[in-house]
Amino acid sequence: MPTNSLSPRIVVTGTGVISPLGAGPDAFADALWSGTSAIAASERFPGSHIAEFKEFNPAPWLGNKGVRILDRGTRFLCVAAQMLLDSTGLLQDPASQGDAMLGLVCGTMFGGIHSIATFDMSGLTEGPSMVSPMEFPNTVINAPAGQAAIKHKLRGVNSTICSGLASGLAAISYAAEFLRFNRARYLMAGGMEEVCDEASLGFRKLGLQSASGSVRPFADGRDGTAAGEGAALWMLETEETAAARGATPILEVCGFGSAHDAIDSIRFNPDASGATAAIGQALEESGIGPEQISCIISGASGSPEGDAMEAKALHAVFGSLLESIPVSAPKAATGEVMGGSGAFCAIAGGLALLRQEAPPTAGFTGSSLGLRLSGSAQPFSGDYALVNAFSCDGNNASLVIRRWTK
Repeated sequence: MPTNSLSPRIVVTGTGVISPLGAGPDAFADALWSGTSAIAASERFPGSHIAEFKEFNPAPWLGNKGVRILDRGTRFLCVAAQMLLDSTGLLQDPASQGDAMLGLVCGTMFGGIHSIATFDMSGLTEGPSMVSPMEFPNTVINAPAGQAAIKHKLRGVNSTICSGLASGLAAISYAAEFLRFNRARYLMAGGMEEVCDEASLGFRKLGLQSASGSVRPFADGRDGTAAGEGAALWMLETEETAAARGATPILEVCGFGSAHDAIDSIRFNPDASGATAAIGQALEESGIGPEQISCIISGASGSPEGDAMEAKALHAVFGSLLESIPVSAPKAATGEVMGGSGAFCAIAGGLALLRQEAPPTAGFTGSSLGLRLSGSAQPFSGDYALVNAFSCDGNNASLVIRRWTK
């Protein structure tokens, strides 16, 4: 429970997720715990290894009306929101005005980057008079969240958080604060990202993509990551709101920490000062010590520099305790979902607490970084998990979540 006992407890009452590992929390969990990796050579983008949702069709969830104008990333977000609203009983009547206390906080790194690039290129090469006005709404960074609000009649808080790879976790914290201030009654929170021409090319040009095509977090021979896509959302509300409508919480959001330690726009800080501070803040806000963490969901992506930095931060905070704490790196399965990656890791952490076992790190064979990783699920007994999202632009975020107990 947060150290301020007067603050309302923020609980998770549902999950919506669509990713290359599967559509819906059950399919996502089954694939993650089986050790499956969605990363493969791409047919859409020759020369790239990515984790993509092949032949993505949102119609089974959204129908056909009003979908054509939505870009790929927005469709992912709208589908995850549809799943979540359905499962929590908060889907709005299409004939109604919608609930003014129901909203969405979305973390993203680029938003609809393909829509932005296409629109700008049309204007530059064909002239301003030739750009399509229908495309313009998708060219602003908050377009996915705004379009989801229109589609699902979300009349409450609608915010977009952009803080690099930490965006998804920051969105969850932002939503939790709004609930504590009674600015909303229910908030969907998480993140989204799409793999497109621009993202695929950027990963290759910047040398971020694994040359071997295999993402191996913390491994000695790791050589980079792979772009991933999808959307992941939690439904957050206060304990009192959930009780009043008869909803059963599954998790509690206990503490969040963030710190900035940029040294370059695409480099991790090797001294790990920001990551170490973020973990410490999350533990302090939760009112717990390192010894109470039962599982760590890492943001490691196979980056030689980034993974080493996170390992250094974990050793600084946990010391010898790390020998007994299972660590999992879901990006070996999902790829680097950029602004949505923190939300995917949070969902993996929540599932781990419910199952009482950390998911396998896909393809893991060994590491000399002194962390307890495994290619198989690791059972544990405990109530708290730490989720990390550390970004190469200096944004560092950590979240502590708890298996729900009164």
